[in-house]
Amino acid sequence: QSLLRLSAANSIMVGRMCADETAAAKEMPQPPAFGLAGRVVAGAVVSSFLFGYSICVLNSCGELIAVAFEWCGNGWQSDCIASRGSQGLVNASVYLGAALGALMSGRSWLSALGSRWQLIISDVYFAAGALICALSTGVGTLILGRFASGLGLGISAIAAPLFIAEISPRERRGVNAAMHGVFITMGILASIALGIPQSPPPSGPEEQMTGLDAWYWRCLLGLPLVLASLQAIWFLWVYPVDAPSSLVFRGNFDLARHVLYRTYGLSADKKIDMGRKGQAALELQLKDLNEAAAAAKALPPIKVIHAMCDPFLRTAVFLGIALAAFQQLCGINGLMAYSNSLFAEAGIAPQSLTLASTAMATANVAASLFSSRMVDHWGRRKLLMMGSFSQALSMALLSVLLDKRSQAWLPAAALGPAAVVCFTVFVMNFSFGLGAVTWLYLSEIYPMEIRGPSLSACGVINWLCSFVVVFGTRFLSLTSACHIFGLICLFGFLGTWAWVVETKGCSMDDSPLTPKSRRASSPLLTPVSPNSPRGDYTKLEEDDEES
Repeated sequence: QSLLRLSAANSIMVGRMCADETAAAKEMPQPPAFGLAGRVVAGAVVSSFLFGYSICVLNSCGELIAVAFEWCGNGWQSDCIASRGSQGLVNASVYLGAALGALMSGRSWLSALGSRWQLIISDVYFAAGALICALSTGVGTLILGRFASGLGLGISAIAAPLFIAEISPRERRGVNAAMHGVFITMGILASIALGIPQSPPPSGPEEQMTGLDAWYWRCLLGLPLVLASLQAIWFLWVYPVDAPSSLVFRGNFDLARHVLYRTYGLSADKKIDMGRKGQAALELQLKDLNEAAAAAKALPPIKVIHAMCDPFLRTAVFLGIALAAFQQLCGINGLMAYSNSLFAEAGIAPQSLTLASTAMATANVAASLFSSRMVDHWGRRKLLMMGSFSQALSMALLSVLLDKRSQAWLPAAALGPAAVVCFTVFVMNFSFGLGAVTWLYLSEIYPMEIRGPSLSACGVINWLCSFVVVFGTRFLSLTSACHIFGLICLFGFLGTWAWVVETKGCSMDDSPLTPKSRRASSPLLTPVSPNSPRGDYTKLEEDDEES
């Protein structure tokens, strides 16, 4: 009840706060669509593409790999308990690696490098994982390679949307951040579509896997090596640009001014004229960044576990963790990773499975492109609610169609296409809501003092939930998957309606959940005095270090 009351109060405040931000934005110069920020974002979304590609690349070649390594004890069978277990482990190991990568991204030594260097480090893991998988000799090396790729995935899944949000001008943050979701869907589409040249796995002992089917899967698994190398070159030598907030935090104020002005298509004059509204607005933005950085430096590192007990921070922390968990527990990665198998259960012919998955992934890209235009118009909360509710409806409809009582009026030949349509609606609405909004929203609700550790915690929860979903879905029937994920989407919709507040147009350092006007209510963020709770906290930190 206290969370509901706080949500209602925040909903009232958000209109006033964001109205002030909108009024201030009218005095800002308009940033170019593809200026410096646009080119940096173009490099960052390579990580987004690798994200989508890595989670779905085994969808079209996993069964062929099972035959190649004879996981069922013969040279033709791909579906048996041993094969399902091996495929599940290989597929899900990337998520265990991602959970560890997300945990690493919250460590001070890595977060201090900034988002750009975190992406470069993730490229090293992506490249190493792709090379190991391409040269793999069995299930052990496949799991090792996928785990290494997961480390890169866990780091980049947090660093990429955060880097995009930090480098983007306020007026284009929503559109640019939505590109993260768009390129995830493009990576998913590429991973499925590139599998079209392959044939279905052998259907009997009289068939043998020969020609392209015997080696093409190594090319699919090795492709991230090329993309990761290109992104590393882009950020090391072509555009070695850090975000203004990161530069200010490191004390490089002049370079931060230069970068901020360039993102608006302007040059930073040595002489500051506060009489010019555009320049004054940019200088005010720099002043806000400097104040936020100074406040963050004045405090010792804050752990997420302590932020959970802080009356000012805990709502944002718990909401972020819940939203990160919901994004994966809705079942999207499980359904995408095994769409071919689930479509086969619904009655799609073996030779049409990859084409059906490709059609679904294509519609997914279209939905992401549409949502990228709407995120700054309709707002984050509305998209989350519409997306999760429509996901629940699509699973409910497919559950009805799969029911035996529906066979009286639904021809058996129509069930397969109906399943493809319902799955397509499900993934489109995920891209429309949870896919496009989640990490943008999370990057907006945390103040600088806890942003890194909180996003790291959200990433760990997100990937652990994904591991459970992807590994477990391999053992679910189509009907069970529809029931479970449909109910989760329904409960997620109700939670979004109850607790999520709008952040459209608001500053990243003054969100409705953690507004500057209420920082005094935080024992962790208020100035230290001998008798303050913050002083006790600092003493505890010092005692921990001594022990």
